[in-house]
Amino acid sequence: MRYFFDLDDTVIDSSHRQRINADGSIDLAFWRANSTPEQIMLDAALPLAETWRRAKAEGSIVSVCTSRIMSGADFAMLENHGLTYDFCLSRRAWDDRPCGELKLSMLREYAARIRSPWARFCKTSVLFDDNIDVQETLGGAGFSVLDPVQWNHYQQRRTA
Repeated sequence: MRYFFDLDDTVIDSSHRQRINADGSIDLAFWRANSTPEQIMLDAALPLAETWRRAKAEGSIVSVCTSRIMSGADFAMLENHGLTYDFCLSRRAWDDRPCGELKLSMLREYAARIRSPWARFCKTSVLFDDNIDVQETLGGAGFSVLDPVQWNHYQQRRTA
């Protein structure tokens, strides 16, 4: 089985760097301004991070699939949280496509790169992602997408 994990609000709490616009979208200018190494290192692991670690320890293929523009600080933060991975799919600085379209494209390209027909790739992969656009876009393309928000809240309440 292949596991793909989104980062923000899925396995990573980066809420200290987020601001939401009136329409419910993320304020990208604010996000980018707060994507400094110092701020990134304050990102915390959410409970689903343990599922990532366990899947990796059991030998599953674990990959990042994020809309973040990954920097050295982002990779260091993942390492600090013990979140090792096989592959990282991330946004390029010039790519402003909506998250669902972006991730569908990245996953289709990855499936082609490993020479896996899309239908088979979908049957042997799962993505954990909190974004509704991603859930609807990828789900509509046959991909299994699990929403981690309620699970993370439940786990946080259980351990509080």
